[in-house]
Amino acid sequence: MIFTDLDGTLLEPDGSACKEVRSALAELRELDVPVCLVTSKTTAELAAIKEMLDLGTPAGFENGAGVLHADGTSELQAAAVPLPKLVSILERARRESGAPVRTILELADEELTALTGLEGSALRAARARQATLPLVVDAAWDEPLRRALAPVSDLRTVRGNRFLHLQGDHDKGTVIPRLRDLVGNRPGLTVACGDSPNDAELLAQADIAVIVPGVRGPNQELVRSFSHARVAPLPHGRGWALVVRQIVTEAAA
Repeated sequence: MIFTDLDGTLLEPDGSACKEVRSALAELRELDVPVCLVTSKTTAELAAIKEMLDLGTPAGFENGAGVLHADGTSELQAAAVPLPKLVSILERARRESGAPVRTILELADEELTALTGLEGSALRAARARQATLPLVVDAAWDEPLRRALAPVSDLRTVRGNRFLHLQGDHDKGTVIPRLRDLVGNRPGLTVACGDSPNDAELLAQADIAVIVPGVRGPNQELVRSFSHARVAPLPHGRGWALVVRQIVTEAAA
């Protein structure tokens, strides 16, 4: 089984899927190797991406807040904190810390487009969140915000490629047991692919961890944390496709 992050890993920075990824996914379908997406994206975003990639497997959404089933229904994890509560908690933390933080709900459309490359209905899908709140704030404010949030139990902040995510006490690794159960707990290797610190718990769940680099190379925090991981030889989707093919070929030998 393959569990994979999307942005910067399987997908290009602009959200597209390169021809190498599409070809690799077609080969994996022929081999009956399940590919489960595990992402910070919403169920609305995931539904569109799964259709684009012709993937019928369940997926993890919003950093492990829940699971999107193959039939399009979704379920939240017990640790997930509903969005209205996160908004209220952030308001208090913003006042106490003085952090110049804005949420994905507060950004103007043109700002969110410049940040993510998304437009039109894709912007609405990105804002249709159930249990995570992406924040735009300089990393220098991460620790002051964490201190302001500390009195509230069962919360965490997670730094991704573009956002600092405010969420319940869950992560991308939280949904792996549920995804395995839904797919059918198959024997054999599990592979997890990611590109940022937000993917650390996902990588920790797999037999083989794969770090997919960006154009400037692999994330050094991940490299230090997963010295045993494979590092894809090319950035983004082309690297993902190449290393996944290598692993499947080796497993079949």
